[in-house]
Amino acid sequence: MFSQIRTVKIIDLISYIFLLLNIIIVSLFLDKNLSNSYIIPKQYVFGGMILIGVLLWVTKFILNKKIQFTKTMVDVPIFSILTVGFLSAVFSDSVGDSFFGRTEYFAFNFILLFLFVGFYYLLINFVNTPKRWRGVVDALMVVGFLSLVVFILKAGLKNDWFVALFGDVWNTIDNVNSLFGVWSIVIFLLAFGQLMKKDLSFGRIIFSFITGVLSLAVLVMLSFKILWWILLISLIILLMFGISFIREIRMSWLSVLFTILVLSAVFIIFGTPKFLQVSVPTEVALGFKPSWSVTVDSIFFKVKDFFIGSGLGSFGVDFSKFRSATFNSDALAWSMRFNQPFSTALAILSEGGVLLFCGITFLVLLVFGHVFQIWNKTRANRITTVGSDFDSENMLFESFLVFIVFVVLTLGFGLVFYNQVLWWVWWLCLALVVSGFSFTHKHFISHREWALEDTPQYSLAFSFGLIVIITALVMVSVWGVRLYVAEKFYNKALLSGDSKRAQDFILQAIEMRPNSDIYHSALAQIYLNQAVEISKQNNPDIQMISSIMAKAVNEAKYATDLSPKSVILWENLATMYENAAILVPEARDWALKSLSQAKDLEPSNPVHWWRLGNNYTAVAKWEEAVKNYEKAIELKADYFGAYIGLSNVYEQTQKIDQAIIVYEKIIGQNQTDPETLYNYGRLLYNRNNQGDRDLAEKVWNKVISLQPNFSNALYSLGLLYETRGDKTTALQYYYKVKDLNPNNKNIAEKIKKLVGSAGISENLPITNQIKPKK
Repeated sequence: MFSQIRTVKIIDLISYIFLLLNIIIVSLFLDKNLSNSYIIPKQYVFGGMILIGVLLWVTKFILNKKIQFTKTMVDVPIFSILTVGFLSAVFSDSVGDSFFGRTEYFAFNFILLFLFVGFYYLLINFVNTPKRWRGVVDALMVVGFLSLVVFILKAGLKNDWFVALFGDVWNTIDNVNSLFGVWSIVIFLLAFGQLMKKDLSFGRIIFSFITGVLSLAVLVMLSFKILWWILLISLIILLMFGISFIREIRMSWLSVLFTILVLSAVFIIFGTPKFLQVSVPTEVALGFKPSWSVTVDSIFFKVKDFFIGSGLGSFGVDFSKFRSATFNSDALAWSMRFNQPFSTALAILSEGGVLLFCGITFLVLLVFGHVFQIWNKTRANRITTVGSDFDSENMLFESFLVFIVFVVLTLGFGLVFYNQVLWWVWWLCLALVVSGFSFTHKHFISHREWALEDTPQYSLAFSFGLIVIITALVMVSVWGVRLYVAEKFYNKALLSGDSKRAQDFILQAIEMRPNSDIYHSALAQIYLNQAVEISKQNNPDIQMISSIMAKAVNEAKYATDLSPKSVILWENLATMYENAAILVPEARDWALKSLSQAKDLEPSNPVHWWRLGNNYTAVAKWEEAVKNYEKAIELKADYFGAYIGLSNVYEQTQKIDQAIIVYEKIIGQNQTDPETLYNYGRLLYNRNNQGDRDLAEKVWNKVISLQPNFSNALYSLGLLYETRGDKTTALQYYYKVKDLNPNNKNIAEKIKKLVGSAGISENLPITNQIKPKK
């Protein structure tokens, strides 16, 4: 009996240690050998730790011969959130992404939500003493300190050893440094919040001070305005807390926090001094206005979307579907596709619907209500009693501090799109708030216990149950390892400069994860590259090229079968068909169908209409080509590619006047591209109405001023002067063309004939001639 109790205590301790390891690994673990150093390493290791924790928990049940469970006051909203998340994933527009997420970017998914809930309950059940509770907070502070040091070393030193150790990353939290800034604010609050407490040991004062200064230094180095706003809000809440219990805290640190608050306001208004900032990679994110527009259109699209959203992690599908045509007026972002909205709040609303949004809101309000009640009672006790509620043995101060962090993180939902680490911290703080206040206020949690009868039947049933659970955990673990290894092979394929080795790597990845659309799409691109390489040989094997292109098409098609709502995969398939059409003309029709599918999924993107126009032009369906080019121009008034395609159709159909009108519209938008200007002059020259060739001369001279070595413009000017009888000037331009193209026989022949007819004698080698475009 004694041995059994001791074993249970050991298991309990090991479970707690694994929770601490979880905090360390999620915060610091990276793998530079993956295409994304953050998503797979953190998610999979986090999941593995949770599975181990569950196994230890079940083992504890077996040894105790009773089921022990801690019930919390937020169980109902948590399981409601889990239920809505499951329904949202089941009926998602992108089921795979909703259940398993993506490897190339963060997508909130049901498996991750399930793991977060498991993490919450492991914390509630194993962090069951004040000492353990403080140990978790200390672990978070320590890894926060280490992550801050890593960023400062990267920003300040940029040594080769750092790159060798961590790869080309700026921090251990996320590849978006603004999210690392939010993490720094969390560490700042914990550090300076601790310094407010009176009975703090000297060692803790030093550590908290250094950590707080480092976190503030990181915020100054980043200097994102949104971070200063979040810090300002955080400081206001922290100062309100300090003023409420002013007799129990250090006034000096309260003054320091007020000073930082003033500095934050100054930096918001006037900006951070440039010499304090560091140059970090540029971040491009979808703005609030388009995010809000897509979210509103999404939830009101149909009844299902209103209640449970379009599916967890499927904002990219919503963006394509409801992308506004006004988005095309943005010179920088119009060609980009965004898979994440402006903020987490909008992601919750669009992906999980009103039910998920209300569930999370209710959970937060429930926690807030309970804590506010304690805050009022604590203030009343402080007024009527002499003693302090914030002595060294009391958990109230630390619990209030963690609650402030939880409130700030929740407010951040509306300002920033959270990654997996910030979501993880949110669930960690939720568990710490519930657990921390439960040490002094028992209504936060209640314990449930079911004793098992000590009979052979129950022992057999439990043994069988344990075997099933262990088997399931082992299978899930093996599956996770296979996915992790597959990602390594995929990254090797991306980095390989040899298409054959890249093919071998990606095939190994597909063998381990056959239903990954991104792997099959990558394999299709590798096959296409191989076909291009063979086509460049002196005597290319046409049959081999056809065989490889068929493989490319099949892989791209399979990728669209796996993710039929992915626009980029339909674009990729169309590209494969377009290349295959060189050998198999029927493939052009398949390309048109693929582009039509992409256009239906993303109707406001002018690129799809432009590509449709190009493909209709290739099969001489002029009327359809014109319609698609005009639609592309309607969606984006400065889409010069569509203008040029439309003009080409008019030229092909002998409608030169209309072709010139199209170019005049381009020129009217201050287009200074030499190729565009040259073709405009070429059309004028060929039409040859009154004044056309004089205008063509001006246009070509403009081209030469922009690009002096533009051979076609130089040759065309020579031809123009030759037709006017000015052979001397014509020869000057022909000689310039010859200097630029010494191996061109036609231009040498042209010069020889013109020199002979002008009575000029000169021995010239016969080289190639440049002909003006028609």
